[in-house]
Amino acid sequence: MALTINERSPDLFSIIKDTVAAEVLGLWTSLPCEVVSYDPNAVTVEVQPLIKIPVRTPNGNIEMLEIPILQDVPVMFPCAGGFTITHPINVGDECLVSFSSRNIDLWWQSGGVQNPFDTRHHDLSDGFAFFRPQSQANKISNISADSLEIRSDDNATKIQITKDGVFNFIGQKAVFHCAVEMKKTLTVDGLIESLTDVVAKTVSLLKHLTTGVKSGSDTSGPPKQ
Repeated sequence: MALTINERSPDLFSIIKDTVAAEVLGLWTSLPCEVVSYDPNAVTVEVQPLIKIPVRTPNGNIEMLEIPILQDVPVMFPCAGGFTITHPINVGDECLVSFSSRNIDLWWQSGGVQNPFDTRHHDLSDGFAFFRPQSQANKISNISADSLEIRSDDNATKIQITKDGVFNFIGQKAVFHCAVEMKKTLTVDGLIESLTDVVAKTVSLLKHLTTGVKSGSDTSGPPKQ
């Protein structure tokens, strides 16, 4: 596309307008991205921005360029008060990278209140990765409209809390690596299998001995009426 006359010989208003527009275009806010690699020790990802940017070439044409891979982007897990909810991050996962208004290098390195390392602002180097926005090509389905769920994308495994206060554990097996205490009735539809002992009050199923038993007839049951 050829340059217009105003672009070749712009007036003062056009120069000011183009300058402001150029500054605004240099302020990065957020972008959908795709994970290229994940470092669980540093809790960072390398991501590929998924939106190209238009750049005018010297001959006046517009060329769509891919933004380079963003490196060392801190991952934002939900966490506070000494607790964190973590999840796996796979290559190809979608995420939203939000860009800080100031340089985060010294804060990322040492924490606490820090001076900015330089004067850059809203820069591609200062992003945080949030998981995840969902494109129509990769969105999950069968989302519950009335229950809280922690679930796998295929919905085959999940913890569900209904608004009636019912906890549903759905999957192959629930393994507890701690003592489990029941304050109310335990109802079981299937088999109860114990690989060691079963104790009711202080009575052991394995160690309990019944005394005073006398032999009787070959059959037993309720008395005849």
